[in-house]
Amino acid sequence: MKKMLSLLLVGGMFLSLAACGGGNEKTTPGQNGGGNTSQSAGSDFKWPNMVKLSITGSGTTAYAGTLAWSNILEGTGNTKVRLLPEDSNATKFQRVRNGETLMTYDTMGDVATLIGAKFGYATETGGPYQARWVWPDFASNSVMFVRGDSKIEKPTDITKDTPIACTIDSAMENVKASLAAAAGVDVDEMNWVYCSSYGEMPKLVTTGAAELCAYVTPTSSSIIEASAAPQGIKVMDFNPELYPEWCAAFQSKQPVYSFNKIGFGNEAAIGKHGWGSDGGWITSESADQDLIYNLVKFFAEYQDEIQGSFDTYSYYWSVDYAREVLDRTYVPVAEGTIRYFKEIGKWTEADDARQEYNIKLIDKYMTAYSDCIAQAHTDGVKIDTQNQDWLDYWEAYKEAQNLPPVVIMSDAEIAEALAAGF
Repeated sequence: MKKMLSLLLVGGMFLSLAACGGGNEKTTPGQNGGGNTSQSAGSDFKWPNMVKLSITGSGTTAYAGTLAWSNILEGTGNTKVRLLPEDSNATKFQRVRNGETLMTYDTMGDVATLIGAKFGYATETGGPYQARWVWPDFASNSVMFVRGDSKIEKPTDITKDTPIACTIDSAMENVKASLAAAAGVDVDEMNWVYCSSYGEMPKLVTTGAAELCAYVTPTSSSIIEASAAPQGIKVMDFNPELYPEWCAAFQSKQPVYSFNKIGFGNEAAIGKHGWGSDGGWITSESADQDLIYNLVKFFAEYQDEIQGSFDTYSYYWSVDYAREVLDRTYVPVAEGTIRYFKEIGKWTEADDARQEYNIKLIDKYMTAYSDCIAQAHTDGVKIDTQNQDWLDYWEAYKEAQNLPPVVIMSDAEIAEALAAGF
């Protein structure tokens, strides 16, 4: 706890100093990693003065962990790191797309939402783009909890009348859809209690304004604070063996997520099943891949020091775990990451095939989205994420185009699809 507090204090000081320089200044590609403008990676590689990263808010595990490794990177004297906190995943991805930040911290599950242009991603200037997976640092599991004195004991007790704390965000829309499917009703029939940010959701539960917190990571300071409340908390166990029908309905809306037993974090969560996918750093195809290569090389060569800087990195931050994730990724891998793994002999022909398939998959969604936008203008449909007619229009267009789903595939399945002319 002392370690985390000290990291947060250091981060707060850094962000305050960075803010003094202005948060809306124009930056060149060399400052934030956008564009292929750097020198060749290697001994003559010149780091930019600053690397800008999109990240969740300061009360999250991701933020604290990023402070840990970014402090080590700054200690090398190579560059400075500026963190730009943002609760909206769609905004974080758009910043990467626009070259405002080099990378964003998120999950593969959220990339699937981006590729499918669901919810907050279905904007005029948004939609799918060629995102790239850089490096994993966590199996990003989430849990739901109620107060310790709640009558809700298990997931099947959650009904359409349960007051559920949630935020207005694209990631939240997936959770809402899953909860509604598990309850057997439409999303708008559920009893949502909205708040402004991720960190506010647990507070709505502990104060009694809501009964269920829709999602929180088991290692975050938010759940630690909630568990210290007088009534304590009860974490729901999303065990597919105990609740197969409920879990199947929940997963039907998030097919790239799986149910996993929580091994560490808040005591109330340990041993329970949450849901999630691989979490880590994501960039774009157009980002400076020499810079990405050198960052990945730093991640690998400093893995022992980084593991010791933050508790959750002790298992997840390693070349071996990064290699494991490559076997199941449905997001194309950054060219800088590929270069490093080729150099250490850990990139295979099967990886080439997976990369080809994943790039082609996004291309199909990009083409379909662009064509759908044009057709929607012709048909007089307003492109607005708050316009249900537009969201339905896009979903119907995807179905008519018979776009393949974004799912985890085996090497054999990918080879078969490519052989068939995918």
